[in-house]
Amino acid sequence: MAVGLLVALPVSAQATPAATSEAEYSLYGRAFPDPHGCLTGVPATSPWAKGSACAIQYVQWDEAIGGLEFLEERFDRYVDVLSGEELREVAATLTDEELESAGLPREDLSRARRDLYVVKVTDAESDVPEPSRRHFAYSLSIHGIERAGLEGGVRAVEDLATWAACEEDAGAAPACEAEGPFPKRILEPSDSGPTAGEVVRNGVIYFVLSNPDGWQRGEWSQAGLFFQRYNGNGMDLNRDWPTVGYTEAQYTPSSEPETRGYAKFLRAVKEQTDAGRFAGGIDLHGMLTARSFSFTLLGAGQRDLRKNELSVETAILTFRDSEERLAWSPLIAPADSCPGELREPAFGGNIPMCSDQWGTVWDTINYQVTGSFGDWMDSPIGLDGVGIDNEMALSHVAPNNAFEPGIEQLHIDGNKGLIYSQIAALLSPGETEFMPEGEVAYVFDPERIVNAGGGTPEGGPGEVAAQEGFEETELAGQGFEFEVEPGNGGLTIEATSVSARGISPNGLSGIVLDYCGPSQHPGDPDGDCREIARYFNQSGIYLQAGARIDLNAPPPGPYQVRPAMERALPVRYEVSFSESQAVPVPEQAAYDVSRMDFLEDLNRYVPAGSELDALGVDEILADPAILGAYDTVVVANDFMPGFEPDGSGLLTAADRDTYAAALAAFARDGGNLTLTDAALAGLPALDGGLAGDDVHGGVFFAGWMDFDDGDGPTYDRHHLAAGVDKEGTAEGQDTVDGQSFDNRHQTYEPVPLGYYVSPSGAANSSCDSDRCDSPNWIVDQEAWEAAGGTTAARTLVRETPEPESESHTGTSLGELPFGAGVIRIAGAVLPDPTEQNYHPFGLFSYAATYTGYQLVENLLAYTRP
Repeated sequence: MAVGLLVALPVSAQATPAATSEAEYSLYGRAFPDPHGCLTGVPATSPWAKGSACAIQYVQWDEAIGGLEFLEERFDRYVDVLSGEELREVAATLTDEELESAGLPREDLSRARRDLYVVKVTDAESDVPEPSRRHFAYSLSIHGIERAGLEGGVRAVEDLATWAACEEDAGAAPACEAEGPFPKRILEPSDSGPTAGEVVRNGVIYFVLSNPDGWQRGEWSQAGLFFQRYNGNGMDLNRDWPTVGYTEAQYTPSSEPETRGYAKFLRAVKEQTDAGRFAGGIDLHGMLTARSFSFTLLGAGQRDLRKNELSVETAILTFRDSEERLAWSPLIAPADSCPGELREPAFGGNIPMCSDQWGTVWDTINYQVTGSFGDWMDSPIGLDGVGIDNEMALSHVAPNNAFEPGIEQLHIDGNKGLIYSQIAALLSPGETEFMPEGEVAYVFDPERIVNAGGGTPEGGPGEVAAQEGFEETELAGQGFEFEVEPGNGGLTIEATSVSARGISPNGLSGIVLDYCGPSQHPGDPDGDCREIARYFNQSGIYLQAGARIDLNAPPPGPYQVRPAMERALPVRYEVSFSESQAVPVPEQAAYDVSRMDFLEDLNRYVPAGSELDALGVDEILADPAILGAYDTVVVANDFMPGFEPDGSGLLTAADRDTYAAALAAFARDGGNLTLTDAALAGLPALDGGLAGDDVHGGVFFAGWMDFDDGDGPTYDRHHLAAGVDKEGTAEGQDTVDGQSFDNRHQTYEPVPLGYYVSPSGAANSSCDSDRCDSPNWIVDQEAWEAAGGTTAARTLVRETPEPESESHTGTSLGELPFGAGVIRIAGAVLPDPTEQNYHPFGLFSYAATYTGYQLVENLLAYTRP
């Protein structure tokens, strides 16, 4: 490496990661000593390192459980390690299968299953009733290859318990003297935030040990070669969580025992809280390389103003803490000078890196996702808290197979900062208020998108007893055939490959299930075998030895199993049938959604007497002068609700002319007419110098804008871009069709609204390998500026959802002087939800990002001259 990170460790002060006895605890100073624990005062080492010994290896599963159970025994007032029946005491419906992992394949083709564990940290003697405390959840390394979350999370458990105990008793632990004085605040670098005692008195924190199988495969004491992203079934557990909005069917939500087990437990806890929700949660990940050591990813969902503000507050506090907490490392530079100019090939980018940046998933790591644990934490079908994901660099395939003390200390410090910053932001949140600058009205659209829900979905349960399952061993990739009887609700095929420590080249191939019976659909040919299901093989680079296919309502007839590509090593298959579904597919969830809910929800935070008023089109037509009472009128997405160009609507072309003239007169007389999304199509009707072919509606990967007018960033040059570039925010960067966009910010999330997201992730971020259907609107920049308008942001749109369709770039955020007033436009903030894609868990009404909220604030900041 170009930067020296390795610090020689005194031999007498080295330790394997965990102490499980009083003798080891006294020697190490901690149950989980840090990699820099024995290096106090040594230059370029962490001043926040804990313990008196230096950890020299990753924490293994047995060590994690042993160390945590030691902490439970020692600090039983504060730590409770839950597994098995202890989890079932909270969630009575947990099955035996849901209390264990899928199981890492063994060399003899059996499975090594492990118990699921959750660690609870709170004060059992608090005078605050437990249901009234604020609840938090932290998922540790759901991708087993990404060690940072586990390394930091188990040490955060110890911090909170130790520091709380030291507040009560100065002799409770060796740390009381070494880390005091107590009480101390959890944000150590800034000496701010609540104390640990206040945290456990007023909060309940759950640490979820998310992926036992993925951790097991790389354990050094068992000659493990490298860790695994997946569980034993070869499933990416971070694609297995139910999501409101677009759902990728091949991810088969809740197919894995780990997902179902932890979801049942956490939902049962949520139901016991007074608030009916968790305060917050973070899914702690790792990544290979990046311009920033840490990326804090805000959850995707319907966030009202308060939840948005709490999310932003959490992110900014995390950024500020990271700037101080990680500054000791030569790999980290402050925000005003990062990333550095030194190219480090081993890291895949320049160093020193930034400490932390935050934003949406697309603005940070350049893709979108459905089925993530962090979004489930954020969703009402999950924990309904402030949900966040985090990606921490240098915690992935490399260098996670070689313990490097300096990097692991960064992971530990960084993850503790994430956890403590969120707790500090949400334990005692302030009030939320939105005060419009002037009098505001919006054009109300009464039409809603409604589905009453219910009904048996395709792939429902069978009507008779399931047939008996069987086992089959495939010796050399020849495949095998079997018959499915009528009436089965589900079919599951679980494959276990010959492997060494769970590693098998068979992971490169995967398995395919073909149906060879009569056609189930008109027009399909009979007689030929045709693929009906396939193992979702996200990547073969992990050489996973397990795979699984689930199929609901399998049609009766002959089937064959075959490898997706040639292989030679044996595979054992367990084929089982069920009366009910193989993978839970719910009845269609009910929903009743409208973009209008965004504006109505905003009013909950507006002081009485200053609310945004809803005006119907009929009111405006009856009395156009009614608009004169307002400084700003917003028209969101539909320029004239109720009007249909083909004449099928209730309103006529004459009505449209009257309506457009009223809006134009309002702006000309000094008002601010704000048009968002598809409402930009009404610009030509306002007679402001723009023609119909100057306005373009198109699609892209998500709602977005690039805050550059062609002469550079506009953050400090245009009032509509003010506040977007907050401290610590990430800017998405991409080149699309030869155009560079370096100041990109996502304005709305597609998934919660039902818009499609490709499983190929970042490979489709330019919409050139798969379809994209998120609507964005633009105005020809030359025409806009020729009419007198100014540009605050530009956007590229594709004409159709098909990959690599023709693209156009134009003004998406701007202001046009109009008589004594203005017309303001924002081409992607509040689109309607769509029912065109698979959305079994329902839809949300809106999904504005923090940038979307900032744009709304800027657009409404106006008073008549």
